[in-house]
Amino acid sequence: MNCDDIKLMISEYLDGELVKEKEAFLFTHLSACGDCREEFKIQNSIQHQTKINQREVSDRFEKKLFSTIENRNKTFAHRWITKPTPVYINYLLGIIVIAITLFSFLQTASLRNELYAFQMRYENSLQQINYQAMQMYNMMNSLPAVEIQPIKTSVIN
Repeated sequence: MNCDDIKLMISEYLDGELVKEKEAFLFTHLSACGDCREEFKIQNSIQHQTKINQREVSDRFEKKLFSTIENRNKTFAHRWITKPTPVYINYLLGIIVIAITLFSFLQTASLRNELYAFQMRYENSLQQINYQAMQMYNMMNSLPAVEIQPIKTSVIN
């Protein structure tokens, strides 16, 4: 492993994500490599200072900050869409949806009837074709057999 891999292992160790099997390898390398040891000291110091300087944010400040962010992100369209709608508009939309649904059912029934009529015409046409094919078969088989005689040609000398 090179020192770049060790630096990644240092970050994992300080974040508490390094598996125990690799810790021994990390500390063995740190005891032998001065550059990696310095990197460990720097990252450890940064993490320590971050923990010391971290302070709690009050709930009131946090709520105010988030409400400001929320209000700033709302566009005209967002405010218009999320605005409460009057009850009569909701009823009207419900009636429209019901009407569209009923119309769809009626159209489906109409299409079903048309499909049934088409199926009947198709079956009738198929029966006619089969009847005509049978008539042609019978007609062809009822003709007498014809014997064909070769034509005699005379040679002129």
